[in-house]
Amino acid sequence: QGNRCGCRWQFAPETMASEKELFMIWRHLSREDMVHLFRVTSQQDQGQFLASRLGILSMLPGPSNELRRRAMIELFSNLFRFCRKQRMTAEKISTLMSITLTTHQKSCGPPMMTTIQAFDYFKALLFKHSVERPPYSIAIYTPADIKAIVDYTLNTYFRHFKMYLYAFGENVELQITEEDDKGEKKEKDEANTKEEDVIPLGEEEELNQVAKEEEAAEKKKAAESEAPKTDIADLSAEDEKQIQDLSQDEQKEFYALFKDLSTKMQEEFQKKVSEQQQDFTKRLETLFASMKKA
Repeated sequence: QGNRCGCRWQFAPETMASEKELFMIWRHLSREDMVHLFRVTSQQDQGQFLASRLGILSMLPGPSNELRRRAMIELFSNLFRFCRKQRMTAEKISTLMSITLTTHQKSCGPPMMTTIQAFDYFKALLFKHSVERPPYSIAIYTPADIKAIVDYTLNTYFRHFKMYLYAFGENVELQITEEDDKGEKKEKDEANTKEEDVIPLGEEEELNQVAKEEEAAEKKKAAESEAPKTDIADLSAEDEKQIQDLSQDEQKEFYALFKDLSTKMQEEFQKKVSEQQQDFTKRLETLFASMKKA
């Protein structure tokens, strides 16, 4: 729908301001309040007066809400100075204060709005006060006012919208519990099962020791199976034929040398495997250290 400033806005149905809502003019700040506010020259006094009239002090009581109160007072004090800079009338300032406060309260939930949903809701309220179409909307703001307000709000409140949600947002936690007639029986069965699964301390240590020994035996067996077989069967048929031609003493001497050589080969293989394992472990430690630093 269009307005007098030539803008065409489209609002999502779930975020569009309801036509049944009351208009925001004089909602929180009356004519008398605006007269008093115009007469106050101190920025601190202006902020305290706005906090009392907008309900900030009652909404955020106590020392625990000190930072939240200061954030809200700063938000509306800056908004008031912006309105004065734009030379807005009392009814425009009062309406904009109520629109901003209502948008903030609606956005913080529950449920909380997204940035887009909150901005759409804010624009819908502005639109409701920028077109003379009773009883649905009234013309309070001019096209120039609308443009200035949207630009200012985008660069202030909505730029830090997630920060406001973090400080003021309210979430509702839903807890679901399942109950049935067999609930007590299930709890007793689970308790009995847990008692049966408990192992005495001494037996548990023995079982752990047995498990460690079995694991060590399996590792040793696996290492032996991977080692090269240095058996006589590794000899070729031609080598066996040449051995048969040797005398019995020469054959004994050959087998002794071959066995010694096989033992040395196994030792070198085991040493090489151990060195590779250590190198691999060092690489893993270096990789984990670099990941922690990152």
